[in-house]
Amino acid sequence: MISGRVTCVLAHLLTISIVCLSYALGFQTIAAQPGNANRKASASTTKLQMVRNIDLPEAIVFYGVESMMEHSSSGDDDDDSSLMLRPGVVRLINECLDVGTAAILLSEEPDADETSARQLFLRACDSSLDATASSNIQKIIGGNDNQVLHFRTLNSHFVCPPASDSDEESSDDQTDEEDESIEFYNLQSNGRSPSPAFLLDSLRSVIIDPRGFGGSSGFGRGQWVEPRRSPMTARTVVFIAGDWVSKNGNDVAGGEERSTVKDRCAAGRAAGCRVIYLENLTSDENLPVSIEDDTDAMSLCDAVIDSFGNDNAREIQPVSLDAISTPGDYWLNPPNPRDDVGNGVAVDEIVEYFRTEREMEDALSDSSCVVVDNDVADEEISEDEMAAILADLDAL
Repeated sequence: MISGRVTCVLAHLLTISIVCLSYALGFQTIAAQPGNANRKASASTTKLQMVRNIDLPEAIVFYGVESMMEHSSSGDDDDDSSLMLRPGVVRLINECLDVGTAAILLSEEPDADETSARQLFLRACDSSLDATASSNIQKIIGGNDNQVLHFRTLNSHFVCPPASDSDEESSDDQTDEEDESIEFYNLQSNGRSPSPAFLLDSLRSVIIDPRGFGGSSGFGRGQWVEPRRSPMTARTVVFIAGDWVSKNGNDVAGGEERSTVKDRCAAGRAAGCRVIYLENLTSDENLPVSIEDDTDAMSLCDAVIDSFGNDNAREIQPVSLDAISTPGDYWLNPPNPRDDVGNGVAVDEIVEYFRTEREMEDALSDSSCVVVDNDVADEEISEDEMAAILADLDAL
């Protein structure tokens, strides 16, 4: 008798468990009533959903000092002493420090080197109006192993293609071939924008620890361990800003041998990166320089913003690593290398084109290269010159 009651209770518990499980799985139970035997179960209203992988930027690039710094209105001159960091730059770099994203400052000034670029950044931190600008500076520009902010100039040692361990054992033919490929990315004379060579070489000079598959802010991220490598261009975001023009007549950002903001934008597009333009909406008469925005360059960028926000990490900012992720607030899919009209391009062919054109310009401007006038070359020899030539031949 007791065993029968226990069996009945267990049967009821099993039935209740099955019903609860069916509701949890999204199914609807149908009561066993007359007339319902041939009725099909109604479709479940539960939809299968999945979270798309969100790729945080592996590198952010401040292409040009203009994109990271601005002149202070208290400055009396247009030299580097009046420079300060843009609001929000330190917060953005601190985000890179937290998640392992690389930050790179590129300078195409002819006389700049990595040491001067680093010192310029430190002076801008000291003169910044924001008190948080000097925080975590040692971590941001620390040693080579944990350095977050990297500095690259046209005078840096180029690394494309990277040297392998077997280079010392390679033959002379392989060495010659490698030297030619290194010359292909010669930064000093051929790599500046609009060629993407300088940008590509700078990305190859940085090594990161890639993140695994997962959502934004590490949600559901797997623990897949990928070997260390350089940042992918499709996961690189390039910031550019308008050129500086001095108000006192000095040459700040002009000159025939210096690239413009449109050139930097074209280089970022050709390299296969996302490009964001920093527009200047206000004009201060007290600034020693004026900023010339290029509307043509704006039309080539993936997004146009007026600032990075501020350095308060608790406020909603227009630019954060989550906002410029793929997908993010500004785009959905990763980019491909493209030209100014959106056509796909081969990056190596673009680099080769600019290398050939600039080598030809250097050859034509060389003073040792003498161009003979065709009229002079076709001029007939006089009788006296012909007689002198024949006399020399008779002596032989």
